[in-house]
Amino acid sequence: MAFMAVLESDLRALSAEARRRYPAVKDGAEHAILKLRSLSSPSEIADNEDILRIFLMACEVKTVKLSVIGLSCLQKLISHDAVAPSALKEILATLKDHAEMADESVQLKTLQTILIIFQSRLHPENEDNMARALGICLRLLESNRSSDSVRNTAAATFRQAVALIFDRVVSAESLPVGKFGSGGHISRTTSVTGDVNRSINRGESLEHEVVSGGPSLMRETVTKAGKLGLRVLEDLTALAAGGSAIWLRVSCIQRTFALDILEFILSNYVVVFRTLVSYEQVLRYQICSLLMTSLRTNAEVEGEAGEPSFRRLVLRSVAHVIRLYSSSLITECEVFLSMLVKVTSLDLPLWHRILVLEILRGFCVEAWTLRILFQNFDMHPKNTNVVEGMVKSLARVVSSVQVQDTSEESLAAVAGMFSSKAKGIEWSLDNDASNAAVLVASEAHAITLAVEGLLGVVFTVATLTDEAVDVGELESPRCGSDPPAKFTGKTAVLCISMVDSLWLTILDALSLILTRSQGEAIVLEILKGYQAFTQACGVLRAVEPLNSFLASLCKFTINIPNEAEKKSSALQSPGSKRSEQLADQRDNVVLTPKNVQALRTLFNIAHRLHNVLGPSWVLVLDTLAALDRAIHSPHATTQEVSTAVSKLTRESSGQYSDFNILSSLNSQLFESSALMHISAVQSLLSALCQLSHQCMAGTSASFGQASSQKIGNISFSVERMISILVNNLHRVEAIVGSSCWSLS
Repeated sequence: MAFMAVLESDLRALSAEARRRYPAVKDGAEHAILKLRSLSSPSEIADNEDILRIFLMACEVKTVKLSVIGLSCLQKLISHDAVAPSALKEILATLKDHAEMADESVQLKTLQTILIIFQSRLHPENEDNMARALGICLRLLESNRSSDSVRNTAAATFRQAVALIFDRVVSAESLPVGKFGSGGHISRTTSVTGDVNRSINRGESLEHEVVSGGPSLMRETVTKAGKLGLRVLEDLTALAAGGSAIWLRVSCIQRTFALDILEFILSNYVVVFRTLVSYEQVLRYQICSLLMTSLRTNAEVEGEAGEPSFRRLVLRSVAHVIRLYSSSLITECEVFLSMLVKVTSLDLPLWHRILVLEILRGFCVEAWTLRILFQNFDMHPKNTNVVEGMVKSLARVVSSVQVQDTSEESLAAVAGMFSSKAKGIEWSLDNDASNAAVLVASEAHAITLAVEGLLGVVFTVATLTDEAVDVGELESPRCGSDPPAKFTGKTAVLCISMVDSLWLTILDALSLILTRSQGEAIVLEILKGYQAFTQACGVLRAVEPLNSFLASLCKFTINIPNEAEKKSSALQSPGSKRSEQLADQRDNVVLTPKNVQALRTLFNIAHRLHNVLGPSWVLVLDTLAALDRAIHSPHATTQEVSTAVSKLTRESSGQYSDFNILSSLNSQLFESSALMHISAVQSLLSALCQLSHQCMAGTSASFGQASSQKIGNISFSVERMISILVNNLHRVEAIVGSSCWSLS
């Protein structure tokens, strides 16, 4: 067989190398060749010590060439299960000696051999052998004599060994593999909506365990492999805290490295901590204590613990604890979240606040995480409203743009970040520099993360509301009953509570950033948020937030100068031209791209919610009446088209397409009334009546002034009533017979 032939070739090479100076090794190699020819399988080699003995003898000489040959052959024997487990202690003693040799090739061979041991049936099964194997890696990692290559290899070997140890714990404890989600990071999509949707898919299995798991699943006893993993965990925690590893016999290593391994374990072996009591206790009392101490910012932190790399690992580890263990570590996670929220308002280095905002943003775009946090904390009367606190802290970051001296530059940079993301370009703190030109972009980075976090909450509420509709807890707006059914489902109650708690803070922040922003990508993303949240409020029959979001959105749709503005402008112009200007200013509207997108968003909402808008129709109709006047006005145009161009020229040139599209959408909305519920049509007609009555009352009171706007509203209302009746001739008696509205 090939393995036997290769082994014989290695023995011959060993004999040739030892011929002159080491006759005992030469004779042993030749004897081993003869012995090898009488064996037929790796298991027979394992039962015969002569083959292993000659390679250990070659290593004992401690010359580079013989050691490299000896270690290479040991690797082959171990890989083919041709070594008896009883020989492990002696092999580890040999490897420890070789780790102390100064030659880089020997040190690398030593590390390779250790990894192969962990991957084979020689995997250490007692504490002494395990400590020896891991200790060799750590000593090479921290040795001043080790080259960069050796250090990097030692770090990678230790990490892989730890992974293999915990894989064995999962197997030995008969724990489910792949049932729990991993806490590993995923790349962002091109939009916050995409991030939320991906988080839902990624978190389904973990969410089930977090919700349904509990103390009843915990086990007191652990296997031998479980005890070994626990030893590793405890020593790593001690090292990450800056202490010594008693079991591993290592006085100290870089805290960042130890914390990195801890973070890896926490995120990838959730099942271990959620099933075994001893592991859960280490997490609760040792790891959480370490993280709380490291998270404190009440004093200037120096040394390694003050470096961005260490701080990032602390925050990522805290995030894993909150994301994956908050159902069992209620008190600890409440403290962590309170500390994170506090950091956003402290006078700390910008990079530190950005790292925290990245974590908070991550919670907000993960619908399954936000749901658990809100259920465990905000909906629990004895716990802190942590989600509300997170949202308020993000809103404060957004509102800071109002007091910045460089607010316009920051807003431009924020718009640029959204534009880059829409094109699939990643941006992160690692790309920032320390020069002044990037300082604005860094402030923009913080604002961008805050805006994305708020949008994440918005899309999470919308996603959970859709989920409640899908499972029958809520009625679809397409087929909602009147009056609506009472909401009793768990997800429906959660969504209503989230809206009640968060809507005002979210609206203030989003309306501010939408008012100040001009970039296409950021405007579209925020308008998506407006649409998603408004539609969710409609489905949930949350009237006050629904009307508030609608009113805010309408402010961004069309801006017609009011009478006071017209008079003021006219008074500033001398002579006889004043009356002409007053007439020209009627409906002199220029629609910006933001206005057009806001109008489209309003149409989308009206189509989606037409059966549940009820009295809220008045807010929509007032804006649609203004749009109707603009569409038919010779003085109105879109921003890209000059007002000096005649209406006929604009229409024939195709540059008037925005108005054409909006006009079509305006007409379609009322034509689609044939598909609405009778009660919804009655609500729409009632709102049209209310709009016209308001205008008639206002016109009679101030008829001497310019009142074309009010007359236009009356005309719009009457025309739309006729359109609705024409499109509902098949059921006009049922509609007109109602007492909900009247044309009188």
